[in-house]
Amino acid sequence: MTAVRWGTPALGAVLITACALRVIGLQYGLPAVYNPDEVAIMARALSFAKGTLNPENFLYPTFYFYVLFAWVGLYLGLVWISGGVESLAALRAMYFTAPTGIYTAGRMLGVAAGTATVLALYRLAARIAGERAAIASAVFLAVAPLHVRDSHYVKHDVPATLAIVLAHIAMVRVWPAAAPSGPGRRDVLLAAAACGMAFSTHYYCVFLAVPLALVVARAFAAQGARAIVNHLALAAGVSAAVFLALSPFIAVEPATAWRDIVANREIVVDRGLSAGAFTPAFRYAELLWRDALGIPVFVAGLAGALWMLVAAPGRAVLLLSFPVPFLLFIVNTAPASRYLNPVLPFLALFAGWTLARLFGGLGRAAVFWVAVAVLSAPALVDSIRTGLFFRQDDTRTLAQRYIESTIPPGSTILVQPYSVVLTPTRESLVEALTRNLGSPERASTKFQIQLSLDPYP
Repeated sequence: MTAVRWGTPALGAVLITACALRVIGLQYGLPAVYNPDEVAIMARALSFAKGTLNPENFLYPTFYFYVLFAWVGLYLGLVWISGGVESLAALRAMYFTAPTGIYTAGRMLGVAAGTATVLALYRLAARIAGERAAIASAVFLAVAPLHVRDSHYVKHDVPATLAIVLAHIAMVRVWPAAAPSGPGRRDVLLAAAACGMAFSTHYYCVFLAVPLALVVARAFAAQGARAIVNHLALAAGVSAAVFLALSPFIAVEPATAWRDIVANREIVVDRGLSAGAFTPAFRYAELLWRDALGIPVFVAGLAGALWMLVAAPGRAVLLLSFPVPFLLFIVNTAPASRYLNPVLPFLALFAGWTLARLFGGLGRAAVFWVAVAVLSAPALVDSIRTGLFFRQDDTRTLAQRYIESTIPPGSTILVQPYSVVLTPTRESLVEALTRNLGSPERASTKFQIQLSLDPYP
């Protein structure tokens, strides 16, 4: 374990690059939102404005929803203070009538979390593997195509990855080699609280229990089994308490939470296992190989993991104790590349450690930077392409323009659920609401606000 030096010019350049790659194309598709997950997540977060913090749905824990609600609320507050809207009613209607700013703000949370993860990884790697490995790790994650792409979305995975890295930074303080005098109860409390926060960001962060138990057991091994058990119980209790403090309504409505968790399992796990256990592993391996970090960094990461297991097995086990059980679970789910985000910081760290070991001499700095540039170049190119792709008009946007300019008003058009976003005429909307609900007065807030527009639409 080594000390961390902050504020190096190289780190500043890496963070600027990371942020820039994640901002390019951030407003893709808007004001239409083509990703259904973004719509569901934003709607659930903003539903707290009704006066209750109960999401009434627990497909995810609620900490991220609270943060998103506060983040977007801050943006709306700035709009109100600056005179961007004429009334509170107009401010409330923005989500339904002019959502571009709201979704841009929500996506900026992903940008902030993604960039912060690069910084957090730098600190973690500096403590575990030294300054040179740290800067290389930060570069590799900054340009990682999968992490760059998913930082453009209003979704959980990038913020959850940040929480996982922060939890590891806290757990390193408990690691026996972190301090000559050994860890104290305060370090255990901090690590457990960080893990609890991660658990409350995404359920799959529960695999942080493995490294948490490992560091506690190693830290207090000299004091005997009783000390280990006592501190493990303390860590478990604090983690659970923080989890419930940040997702409190899971305890209030356990039956609803269990219903939604089972439903999520049916969607994510049962579909993945329909062809047999570990069958999705081949698809996940392909995604890691081709789309996650770039092939050179992925290869260097695998090599670094094996090398560290031989050269520094204690550190290797610490760094592998989360991603290995996490991957064993994920490869039994319906393939989705976003689930791989939590693995990327660890692969980047192992790759950085490899280069630091190969080119760690004082006189080999130039060779080290050349190696970092060569390994990261394919990922950087792919990430730039991703940003440029996001800047293009979506084909559904093009279709909408064609329809609005070509199809006569009042025509009936059959669309798929995730196809072109069209605004119905007032008459057709009233007809649909009457047919399905009995009366337009029974419609949701969204349709009530839409019908109240003058002029319409």
